[in-house]
Amino acid sequence: MWKAIKRQIYVQRDTFAVIAGIMLGFWVLGAAALAIAMHFIEEKVYFPLGSCCALMATGIMMIFFVFGEVIVYFNVELSMGSTRREFFVSHFAMSLLAVAEIFVLTVLLCKVEEALNRMQYAGADEGVELLPYLLRLGIPIVALLVIVAGLVGAFFLRFGRPVLAAAWIAWMFLCIGVPRIHDAAEEAPDSFWGRIGNAVGRLVGGVPGYLQWILFATICAAGIAGTWVILRRRQASV
Repeated sequence: MWKAIKRQIYVQRDTFAVIAGIMLGFWVLGAAALAIAMHFIEEKVYFPLGSCCALMATGIMMIFFVFGEVIVYFNVELSMGSTRREFFVSHFAMSLLAVAEIFVLTVLLCKVEEALNRMQYAGADEGVELLPYLLRLGIPIVALLVIVAGLVGAFFLRFGRPVLAAAWIAWMFLCIGVPRIHDAAEEAPDSFWGRIGNAVGRLVGGVPGYLQWILFATICAAGIAGTWVILRRRQASV
């Protein structure tokens, strides 16, 4: 098993450099965007925009990375003699290391950006400290995306292209539908979508914090278990 994990890490060793490069690149872009905004706005309030951009961009990248990894390396590993269990464990070990790298880089970039912002915008007010939110919400969301992407990859191996259509519809709903429902809940609470948004908000808000974490862990465990159930019966196609 350890050999399979080391082989997976060795084969995909460039992934760690790609993650670092993407985070650093979007960190610079976010910091530049903040600098431009601070030049034009009257109310001088700063926050680590670069770190937020870095984490969001990397989270989206991890969706495609993990999805492609399951599709490609499942066939490659099995054709080279690995068992399904070895691939499954090494896949999630690699994903865990990637999330750990994202966690560390998020902390470092956010700390550096906060220090630079305090020096560059000495006369401005500091906005909300975002690092606790990035770690408490952002990193778990990235971890969930990794698990969901692995599950979607496993479904793709099992059912083929229709899975991509379903995933695209779900992605569009998250990117377009959810923000519109949220806006409707605030701007038109009596509308159909506004009522749905407020109902969901009350439902989620009424759940204690510890139960939210239990639900999150349950969803993650179900995603991992579902990936294993599909992969253990799947034959390699190469």
